[in-house]
Amino acid sequence: MLLVVFGGAAVYKLMPGEERPARKFTDLELAAADAAHTGTCYSLGTVLIANGAGANSVATWSRPNEDDDDRWTLLLENVHHGPNGPQHVFQKFTFQRVGEQVRLVDVDATERISTDLAANIDGLLEGPHDMRSTPVDRCQASGATGYRFTARN
Repeated sequence: MLLVVFGGAAVYKLMPGEERPARKFTDLELAAADAAHTGTCYSLGTVLIANGAGANSVATWSRPNEDDDDRWTLLLENVHHGPNGPQHVFQKFTFQRVGEQVRLVDVDATERISTDLAANIDGLLEGPHDMRSTPVDRCQASGATGYRFTARN
């Protein structure tokens, strides 16, 4: 019996793990969708955690190009009860590292969910703003500014 348990554990360890971006990617500041790509004062990781990304949905990370660690896609999927039965609902966010920021470069979604970049950035920022999440280092200084960011007193 122990041999089966240890054998199963060994096979599990040897299987490839779920693909996800490195912490050095999710720790980068999320940029706004404005022309200047103003920093939002929150890291991508903070934004996703504050919004509970994947809490009520299945969250799957992927790289559009296997050799590119600077571009990642997050797919959030769920099933909602619609008027004619269960409906598959999804949002797919593609993020690109540019310098010391991560930019939302593409959004795909189920019909009737906005794919507008600026609207999605605004929506993503509601979580950290409402929770008064910890901003990135540059925004912890007095007088720091960021896209729709209100400094703490």
